[in-house]
Amino acid sequence: MSLIKHPFIRWIGLAAVLAASLFGCKKSEKMPEDMVAQVNDHYLRLKQVEKSVPAGLSEDLALSLKKNIISRWVENEALYEVALENGTELSDYDKFLVNEYKKSLIIQNYLDRKLKKKYTVSDREIEDYYQSHKDEFKRAKDEVHVIHLFMAQKDPAIFKEIRNSKDLMAIIKKYYLNEKSTVNQPNGDLGYVPISEFPAKFTYLLKRMKTGSISSPIKTSDGYHFFQLLDRQKAGTIRSLELVRGEIILRLKKQHRDQDMKRLVEQAKQQVQIQTYLSKIQ
Repeated sequence: MSLIKHPFIRWIGLAAVLAASLFGCKKSEKMPEDMVAQVNDHYLRLKQVEKSVPAGLSEDLALSLKKNIISRWVENEALYEVALENGTELSDYDKFLVNEYKKSLIIQNYLDRKLKKKYTVSDREIEDYYQSHKDEFKRAKDEVHVIHLFMAQKDPAIFKEIRNSKDLMAIIKKYYLNEKSTVNQPNGDLGYVPISEFPAKFTYLLKRMKTGSISSPIKTSDGYHFFQLLDRQKAGTIRSLELVRGEIILRLKKQHRDQDMKRLVEQAKQQVQIQTYLSKIQ
């Protein structure tokens, strides 16, 4: 994967360069041991680079991103030094933007201290929210709840066992076929899926299957597919609380955070003098 072409990594890299350019350290008498780049009297430290790299990346991708950040920083610093020598300055509006960015960082640090890192919601809150927002959980399309198994090669023994089974998931787990699951060919419980999202060949089958039944192997160009139909629901029906519990929890946590945020804003406005002159913008 190209590091530059990946949009998320490109955004992180540019953000890191911006941060490093604004807050790059100036050379001191004692050079820091973790210095990774230097342009004239400015240097970039390893801890500044590492804070710009998101967690969870592979070792190779993280290393590539660090190299990219250092390279961009050096380029920016070189251009910055030459621009200063040529008498380039910030406009009043540029200075305003820099100051606004600095304030936004200070505000974020303040909010990180004042707002809870984790918000808890009770079962009662979840139930009440579900009951009062049921219309938001209506199905827009017909859905089926299915278990899916894909096998690239025909295995007569496993095929026979599936034919005599009433639990496709048990077969999948027994032969560790869930470990061969991929994004394009997922093995296991797919949950509720709009039936229209399946290829026409599968849709035709799923519409005619009985609940609980397991299909015969469906041969395609890439292998064999099995389905077990667990349930089907029509468009307009309401998803159960259990299905939407996670979504409701996220909504409620956001509500709690937004309420705390509003409280902090109101408290701040009470502690300062505020005057607006809206007539000047008309």
